[in-house]
Amino acid sequence: MDDSAFAERLETLCRTRLGSAGPLNGLKRLSGGASMQSWRFSWGDEPLILRRMPEGLRGDDAAIDSGALDLDGQADVIESAVAHGVMAPAVRARLTVEDGLGEGFIMACAPGEALPQVLLRDPAYAEALAALPKQCAEQLAAIHAIPPAHLPQALVCRSPAQMLADLEARWRDLGGVSPIYALAFGWLERALPEPVEPRLCHGDFRMGNLLITPEGLSAVLDWELAHLGDPVQDLAFGCIPSWRFGRYDKGLGGFAQPEDMLAPYEAMTGERVDRARFRFWLVYSCLWWGICCLIMADIWRRGDKAGPERLVIGRRVSEVEIDLLLMLSDELADVPAPMDWPATDFAAESGVPSGAALTDAVALWLDGKVAANAKGHARFEAKVAVNALGMAARDAAFGLDFRASQARRLDILGYDAPGLVAALRRDPANVTPAVHHHLRRTAVENSLIDQPRYAGLAVARSAWSQKPLTSAENL
Repeated sequence: MDDSAFAERLETLCRTRLGSAGPLNGLKRLSGGASMQSWRFSWGDEPLILRRMPEGLRGDDAAIDSGALDLDGQADVIESAVAHGVMAPAVRARLTVEDGLGEGFIMACAPGEALPQVLLRDPAYAEALAALPKQCAEQLAAIHAIPPAHLPQALVCRSPAQMLADLEARWRDLGGVSPIYALAFGWLERALPEPVEPRLCHGDFRMGNLLITPEGLSAVLDWELAHLGDPVQDLAFGCIPSWRFGRYDKGLGGFAQPEDMLAPYEAMTGERVDRARFRFWLVYSCLWWGICCLIMADIWRRGDKAGPERLVIGRRVSEVEIDLLLMLSDELADVPAPMDWPATDFAAESGVPSGAALTDAVALWLDGKVAANAKGHARFEAKVAVNALGMAARDAAFGLDFRASQARRLDILGYDAPGLVAALRRDPANVTPAVHHHLRRTAVENSLIDQPRYAGLAVARSAWSQKPLTSAENL
């Protein structure tokens, strides 16, 4: 569907469902949204947001979790949440087959900024961020207090054991091979908490899904992962390292510490948050995100090839390897000596340019000439393409040597790759100091190709190699 036909159909829907003469103005695709499309527009004087399934995808194709709600189910949950005082944008209209726009709904456009890169750097939001831990506690307490009888029956309810089993089955179906992920699955199985009375969980409560103005929180967005479950999962989810956006030392979303939210939540609800249960859900959520990265790549392979974003996200599995090892290292056998940090300097060339050099050259050109001059979603897509080319260039330059090094270490340890995965899944005692060293080195090698500027790498380097970063490397 071309842009003009899309706008005409949306205008017809608004006139029929929302009333007034409009007009439709400012239709713009918002950046991000690897699973769903979001469009901002105005109908007359009312700012609105359209949440829509990308063309050519079914709801189950785009779902990153087996319990994810379709868009109609999301609208149901949002309406229930709004009715119980949660700060969510009101649903204004739902798409039907006759609208010719796919699956989705139109909701109110709340004021505020959602991009963490803006919120964490702009001084205008400093006071709002200082108040945000308490506001997060307030919203989560309100969400968790909604009586299940007032919620849609479509909500999935699974025990922690069922969730873990489903996650591991999906990982294996996707061809998961990381020994670090296998180690985490074993840790989680041994740390399983007892089930609790299920309550409504948002499922994706984190920076990026919160709209914030300089005055404070204005809305909670993106309800596709809402489900009935353990409320502590919601508290832990926004604390995983991937949702700290470069501020690794700030465990709550890159702006505060988890205790800054947990203490007021306990005071509001009168319920103590068990810290061991919180740790379980923190590790689970970190691992869950790593498997979602694999799912994104799988969605691309199954047909949604509109751009490279899903494949780029698919390479973020390595950041989770770093995070999981940092989380679990204290419970593993110590590595007696510092780790030599892998070298990642591009080799000097002469003669015929290598594939790595060609790919790097295209990335530099795309970043400097295309991304720099693009705006809105086009700029976002160009930046994603730059990242994809950077990964490809580093893989071409270092990947062969890194993979050969990993194979040599496995040979010395007496494992093949599947054998190490099975051993670590079965028993953490198989993580000898030599195996622990191999896991660290492998996670670092993978991440240096995929995301050399990932904040967790700097933390790992300080903890594992004891070699200080140069000022250039710390950028």
